[in-house]
Amino acid sequence: MTISTEAQKPLPFSSAVGSLIEATDAIKNFRAIALLALTFIGAVLVGGVLTMLAGSMSSVLLAFLGGLMAFLVMFYGSNAVGILLMRDVQGQPGMSLADAVLVSLYTSHRLIAVVFLEFLIVLAAMIAIAIILFVCKIPVLGPVLYTLVFPLSAIVLGVLVFALFYVMLPLAGPAAWSGASVFQIIARLNQIVRTKLVSVILLEVLLFLITTFVALLIFGVLGTGVSLTSGMSAGILSMGEMNMYALASGLGGSGSGYIIAAGLGGGLLMAAAAVVPGLIFTKGVCIIYLDATRNVDFSASEASLNDGLATVKKKAEEARERARALAEQAAASATAPAAAPAAPAAPAAAPADSLHCPSCKAPVASDDAFCGECAHKLK
Repeated sequence: MTISTEAQKPLPFSSAVGSLIEATDAIKNFRAIALLALTFIGAVLVGGVLTMLAGSMSSVLLAFLGGLMAFLVMFYGSNAVGILLMRDVQGQPGMSLADAVLVSLYTSHRLIAVVFLEFLIVLAAMIAIAIILFVCKIPVLGPVLYTLVFPLSAIVLGVLVFALFYVMLPLAGPAAWSGASVFQIIARLNQIVRTKLVSVILLEVLLFLITTFVALLIFGVLGTGVSLTSGMSAGILSMGEMNMYALASGLGGSGSGYIIAAGLGGGLLMAAAAVVPGLIFTKGVCIIYLDATRNVDFSASEASLNDGLATVKKKAEEARERARALAEQAAASATAPAAAPAAPAAPAAAPADSLHCPSCKAPVASDDAFCGECAHKLK
């Protein structure tokens, strides 16, 4: 699933707005509706059952596991819905629900990696700015330097945060659903930020307004219908006063069985109504991504990113080799045997004519038979 952008021409902003209106056609994709509804139901069932078990067993670990499982069901199910809608926007043949789920299980982890890397970029920028701010603590020169550091830091962090929350996070999903790898997603989103940040933000604001309007319209219609139906049911079925507390609790009063049934049916109705705005928003971000990537050559951006990664990898390898060499040198120095101490020099031999009497130690000659001092016999 890759996007071919070479033969496409960029749409004017007015045409992009018109194409964004078509996001409301997402309600015609019955497979996407069914899959998103099953995702909501599955997440609620898995998380609810495990949370109830955790409450009865007083297990914090089980409660955490329930929340994690509910998140995973929502995460992979929502990405499977995105894959279906992306293929719809691209005009490709649809796929079955099982195939969409399998593709989501195989590719959705790319989104986690992209989000993690993008947050690392923002964190690195904040650390760099913090270091510069510490430099600004220098007396006299610090306030002068801070005059330039303050506005530049505000611009950098503002652009990064806007790019992260209005481009990176919303459009990372469509990029992954179109089949791009992790580094391709990062390269493409970074180029979109550099070239089409304002237009993308404007389209996303418009998409938010469309989604909000549709949600208000749907819930307004349903709210009116629920109010009228509740009033008629209370009089015909002798259910007493049907208020929100009764629907929520379902306990006590006449016709409590009807109240429980109304609560369950109303909950399913509201869940089904929430599916529609979710589908419209998902298809809308797919349209925005395709419009932002039309006729854009990402080869230079991807090559630059690959070169940067290769440089970083090379420097890391050199640092690792240097550290290994230093460690081996230190180990060799520690295990080398200590040098043996030098042997003391032997005393010089006494000259042959320097002889002494063994009795009085007086000097004698080698041919003397007796000592001249004490008459000790030498021979």
